[in-house]
Amino acid sequence: MQVFDMGVNPQAKELLLSGRVNLTQCQNCGYQGPLPLPIVYHDPEKELLLTFSPPDVQTTMQQRESALAPLLREVTENLAPEQRKGYLFQPQTILTMKALIEKVLEADGITKEMLEAQEQKMRLFQRLMSAAPDKQRKIVQQEEALIDEEFFMLFSRLAGMLPPDADKGDIEKLQSLQDVLLTETEYGREIKKKAEEMEAAQASLEQLGRNLTREKLLNLVISAPSMDRVEALTRLARPGMDYAFIQLFTNTIEQMEVSEREQLIERRNLILRLTSEIDEQIKMRTDAARKNVEAFLEIDDIPQAIAANITVIDDFFVHALEEALEAAREDNNLERSAKLQQIVDTIEKIASPPEVKLIEEFLSHAGDEDELKKAIAAREDEITPRLFEYFSGLLSQIEESGKQLQGKDKEQQQAALEGLQMVYQAVLRFSMEKKMQAG
Repeated sequence: MQVFDMGVNPQAKELLLSGRVNLTQCQNCGYQGPLPLPIVYHDPEKELLLTFSPPDVQTTMQQRESALAPLLREVTENLAPEQRKGYLFQPQTILTMKALIEKVLEADGITKEMLEAQEQKMRLFQRLMSAAPDKQRKIVQQEEALIDEEFFMLFSRLAGMLPPDADKGDIEKLQSLQDVLLTETEYGREIKKKAEEMEAAQASLEQLGRNLTREKLLNLVISAPSMDRVEALTRLARPGMDYAFIQLFTNTIEQMEVSEREQLIERRNLILRLTSEIDEQIKMRTDAARKNVEAFLEIDDIPQAIAANITVIDDFFVHALEEALEAAREDNNLERSAKLQQIVDTIEKIASPPEVKLIEEFLSHAGDEDELKKAIAAREDEITPRLFEYFSGLLSQIEESGKQLQGKDKEQQQAALEGLQMVYQAVLRFSMEKKMQAG
């Protein structure tokens, strides 16, 4: 992908900032690195047009400008005539990929000072990971001012990137560091408290199961030991906290003694605020998904476009796609229906690539070690670096989704994760043995 046009694909920025663009991998050694391709970034709302050409001593300035010309032309052609403004004729030339990302972030109000603060947190994380577990506590106490929400988000992201076969020492350090962060910092203690309240709320809802009614849900809210518990209940049971529930809550408050009303009014107000925020987030994601569906419809090469923007394909996108396809069929719009169906078919194909099917086949033998070995040996030619990429992606996906689960769901997810890890280790061991024999 070389053109990152926010007017066509609002998710393009996330892809650019992730660093996962224009990467290539050596089939022999597995080394992964960027392709030396020119890039154009366009944000029509901010009237921002940036160009970047990777440094190459073998190409002249004129050659680099010639390579950028069709990309700039694509940006212009994607705009209606009335949207073509003067800034399009004066693109800003950026000399390094780092500077390009900084410029994009700067336009969003993220200054160099903010980036430096993030780098400072990154250095602290690296320092903590290189320290012995018994030294981590002292460092955390000294640097608590840096340990905030942003640091915990960084910690979570970096911990999630740890490979399944990571060194046991690294895993132990991460676990030790997490315990220290949750007990020795104010923000960590707050996170731990909220997590415990979420678990307790989940348990109380599971206990009611199918017997959950608005009246019983209201009793849980009224008897909740803290506002954190009320927040947890709201986030877990948002569908049940509808207009009828609020009416029931209001009627209950009015029947209470005056001295008891203040606390309940505070709880009702919290629920009203949280449900409004949740609904607004859902609306924003739904609107973005619908815009992305329309953006794909404007593109000729749909498979390539989807492959380059796979990060936008989520549950909201799929729902918006199904909604658009149903509407097109009702309107008897054959051309639109055909293109929407092409998007559906492409996503289904991507969702079930050969590598995933192969992993599913191996998982079917996970309960029998000998059968698993036979299955792996029989598909020897299909064990490629790309298969290990899918293993890594699936493991990360299951680990990440498991963080949001509680109770039996979490146990089932953990069992699935352990099964996949076992199969991954078996395939990895087979691959390494083959390479040693070949050597």
